Amino acid sequence: MSDVPASPAAPEPPSTPPAYDFGKPFSYVFDDPRWMPKVLLGGVFSFLSIVIIGWFFVLGYMARTARNIVAGMDEPLPEWENLGEFFSEGARLVAVAFCYILPILVVSCFFVVPMILSDFADDDFAFSMSGCFAGTLSCVIMPLSLLVFFFMPASLLFAAVEQRFGAAFEFGRIWAFIKANIGNYLLAIVILIIARFIGGLGFFLLCIGVFFTAFWASLIMTHGFAQAYKLARR
Repeated sequence: MSDVPASPAAPEPPSTPPAYDFGKPFSYVFDDPRWMPKVLLGGVFSFLSIVIIGWFFVLGYMARTARNIVAGMDEPLPEWENLGEFFSEGARLVAVAFCYILPILVVSCFFVVPMILSDFADDDFAFSMSGCFAGTLSCVIMPLSLLVFFFMPASLLFAAVEQRFGAAFEFGRIWAFIKANIGNYLLAIVILIIARFIGGLGFFLLCIGVFFTAFWASLIMTHGFAQAYKLARR
């Protein structure tokens, strides 16, 4: 009896890359059994942001959280330990944000100062020039602000994940990341917008609650962008 050749094994279907989980940024905080004390302490540091210094600790905490998310940790919220490290990391991110906002401030001053001076002059020409400066300022500031709003989250993310100030200004790499992952990045921006709305809900909790909801909103935004960065590395 002749041997019957075995039929070739069916090829395995290609594995589907993981998709962006839109709901995870809103729920991952509560997967941590110690989420409440961590968020409460974060709210305290958010309250201290009134005198600016709290921002350094909050942003440092977000940087550590982002790295934990990228690393795939099941419970990425760090403990409120090593406050000095949180402060130094936050200072780096504050410096990055200031560098990105600086062009907007410079352009605003370039137009606002002549507008103020022309308001003191009592003639029709000065009044017309003031209106011209105001219109030009609106035309310039709006697209510049949108550009900063779109680009700065990725820059802060690079600086946080790589723990380098210069990483926030490697524009070629950052743009390549955004362009190659534009769908996920836009989803992260949508999450950012929703999170900002959530952050304001604390005003209904005797106003003081806004600091805790604002901190939670920051954690939501952090996961949104860190998840996009993590998926880009696969």
